[in-house]
Amino acid sequence: MIQDEATTYVCPVELALQAIVGKWKPAILWELTAGARRFSELQSALPGIAHKVLSQQLAQLQRDGMVMRSEPASDAPPGYMLTLLGGTLRPALDALAQWGKAHGDRVSANAQEMNRHR
Repeated sequence: MIQDEATTYVCPVELALQAIVGKWKPAILWELTAGARRFSELQSALPGIAHKVLSQQLAQLQRDGMVMRSEPASDAPPGYMLTLLGGTLRPALDALAQWGKAHGDRVSANAQEMNRHR
């Protein structure tokens, strides 16, 4: 069992998912795997996300150490980027992307079928 200050996790998968859970967090992290992005670039890349929601999700990802905001005076491009810790998610995000491409149609079809029978 894994514990942090507030929560006990039954397995490491649960802990890992907790770090990226949220409607927009996986998409934000995926966008940042390509490099630093400004807030406006993230908003354009994620149609439908509200300004406030993007701001909140980025703040949570920063709090959890996955994302950092670059300072305008630094050599890095201004905006948001993955931290070293956030970058370690890249293989998992790649695997999830491949799974989504391979099985997304089947998952959608199953969901539609279940909704028809309700």
